[in-house]
Amino acid sequence: MSREVRSLVLLGAAWAICLAALAVFHFAVVSPQAQALAAGRAQAVAKAQRFSLLRDAKSARGQQRLKEQQEEIERRYTDFVFTSEQMNELDFRIRAIAEKNGIREFSARHLGTVSKIGTTELKRIAQRDLVLSMTSGFPEFLHFLNELERNQPIVFIDQFTLQNTAGKQAGLNCSLDCSILYQTAAK
Repeated sequence: MSREVRSLVLLGAAWAICLAALAVFHFAVVSPQAQALAAGRAQAVAKAQRFSLLRDAKSARGQQRLKEQQEEIERRYTDFVFTSEQMNELDFRIRAIAEKNGIREFSARHLGTVSKIGTTELKRIAQRDLVLSMTSGFPEFLHFLNELERNQPIVFIDQFTLQNTAGKQAGLNCSLDCSILYQTAAK
């Protein structure tokens, strides 16, 4: 091997070692520092917003804005969470939607599981799962599904299955796994 080739190989190896060292330095030092800096900035922004909110709460305009924000949160809450009165009417409402859309052989059953969701802020919200079974034509099923999804409070459809049936009253055997959020009693 000539002297020039050996020099080029050594130069290439030196460059490769330097690039590797630079990559290790970047991933070991610079990247964690950048993540810590971004987290610190986010924390500072959150504290600044909190301070601004507390400062503005003293003024009448700030109190009005806080009241509007609270009303918006309560409105959104009622879009998703059933009250105890609405829970009592739930089966009747779903059955009325089914009858309106020409669903045959409709049945609804609540699964025995009731699970609390969230942390301490959401102690009073629980989830209940239910299964809806029916026989219908495809257009009727789509209309039922559309109306059920537009229901207020929202019924979350987790999964559904359709099976084609044969026979005199051909149609689809449909099963929907749904879940709802509801307000539990205060403790």
